[in-house]
Amino acid sequence: MGDCSDNSCSTNSCDSNKGSCDSGKSDECTWAEDLLCLAKCAKQELLKEKMKKELEAKMGKKLDAVAKVAVEAVIKCMEHKMEAMEACNDYKEKLYAAVKS
Repeated sequence: MGDCSDNSCSTNSCDSNKGSCDSGKSDECTWAEDLLCLAKCAKQELLKEKMKKELEAKMGKKLDAVAKVAVEAVIKCMEHKMEAMEACNDYKEKLYAAVKS
């Protein structure tokens, strides 16, 4: 059935040009497969939304704490990278000045 797999559900995963009925059969077959693929994708999206609601209800506070720790770590990493970039730029400017003089 088409190019729609249970693990990949993007708008391109159900491309009508990649259906398994593309061997000379009518366009209705590909269109029907595309609709089935679209329905599977919608089901997966709905299930994901419902899972998010359950996780929020059951683990929201804990996940908030985990998210906070992760965000703080990302910010520290970004600050560290910015400091390293500034040091590198300072080095390049000094090196350029030394070569130029």
